[in-house]
Amino acid sequence: MRMILTILFITVFSISSFSQTVESTNTTSQAKEKVHSYAYILIKGKVFSKKLKVSVDFGDTPEQLKAGEEYSQKLTDKKSYAAILNYMVENQFELVSTLDYTNTDGGSGGTSGIVFIMRRK
Repeated sequence: MRMILTILFITVFSISSFSQTVESTNTTSQAKEKVHSYAYILIKGKVFSKKLKVSVDFGDTPEQLKAGEEYSQKLTDKKSYAAILNYMVENQFELVSTLDYTNTDGGSGGTSGIVFIMRRK
């Protein structure tokens, strides 16, 4: 009997020493942070003005569409591409790539805007 209790004690002690504690993580807050992981920002010049018209696209979900509209309204009428980049960097985005936006109308081509592709840090 004493031998069985000793083996049982050693077994329980060894199992508990190798066990790990699992900390709960709040997955909903992590998911909300990653909802807008990439941003497609189209910047065009306004006619007869130095101000810029900005369109921000985060995605297709209603939350992403709403956030895109809010960012677009906030960034439209800025006068500098750097001001737009600085604002996005302040909001935890980093520049991934830039593209020329060309609009061919009636056979004449040319750059009519810039596209910034940004990723949330």
